[in-house]
Amino acid sequence: MVGNLALSEINVHHVLQFLDRPATSTAAFRRGHSLLRRFFEYWAVRGEMAEMPMPPNRPPQRSSFLPYIYTKEEIRSLLRSAPLPKTKNDKIHYKTLRAALLMLYATGATLGEVTRLVHENVDLQHGSITFSGSQLQTARSIPIGRDLVRVAQRYVSWKERTRQRSEFFFPRVDGKEISPRILRDHFERLRTTANIVGRGESSHMPVLRDLRPTFAVHRITSWIRRKDDLNQMLPALAAYMGNAGLESTERYLQLAPERFRGALNKLSTQKTQTLWR
Repeated sequence: MVGNLALSEINVHHVLQFLDRPATSTAAFRRGHSLLRRFFEYWAVRGEMAEMPMPPNRPPQRSSFLPYIYTKEEIRSLLRSAPLPKTKNDKIHYKTLRAALLMLYATGATLGEVTRLVHENVDLQHGSITFSGSQLQTARSIPIGRDLVRVAQRYVSWKERTRQRSEFFFPRVDGKEISPRILRDHFERLRTTANIVGRGESSHMPVLRDLRPTFAVHRITSWIRRKDDLNQMLPALAAYMGNAGLESTERYLQLAPERFRGALNKLSTQKTQTLWR
């Protein structure tokens, strides 16, 4: 962009010329700003640059995207429909599909975390699951409820009766790892069979990954009903879901049912100018 300059000749104008192009989004600007800052820090420490030629970063832009929050009846409808949309080329048995959906809904785990689960990660005797983590999610071991333990035990017993052999907890019918794409495709057929077409504030059709925010919103709703202290529960929810910070978890507050708006307004960090403890 700026030609063959020495590092010491690069100034703020050059960097801004590179970052602030007409079609550059805020996310792309911030990503490029972060990478260049670290690149220049490397050379500044080694004496190749006297100062950091970095312009001010753009402020973060909060996404306006709203996920779809399934109702409990819609969850039940999806589970009831699991055996129905079958074809001869199915790569996932409907019992595996049903158990995987329950795992996603009952833990708030990401799609990749659930598809990568191996038997060693699932301790049904002590009621816990270990997720290996990723670039976006922290590795963690979480407790699971008794209902999910019973579901998983019945699923494991079925696999043993049918002599399925695979290292993966939710394998394909051929024993290989389920790819997120295949699971999404099966879910789309399931959603169509259950006639769940979306509504409310969400701007998109319901998809499989919406089970994660649905888990969070249903938990928050339950805590508000019981008048639990969200100052304690929100950090616990963030840790349980593998979020590095509280920001993404706080966003689920705005998706809670409208009848709780009064209680949530009193807890709003934007009004009190405080952070969740």
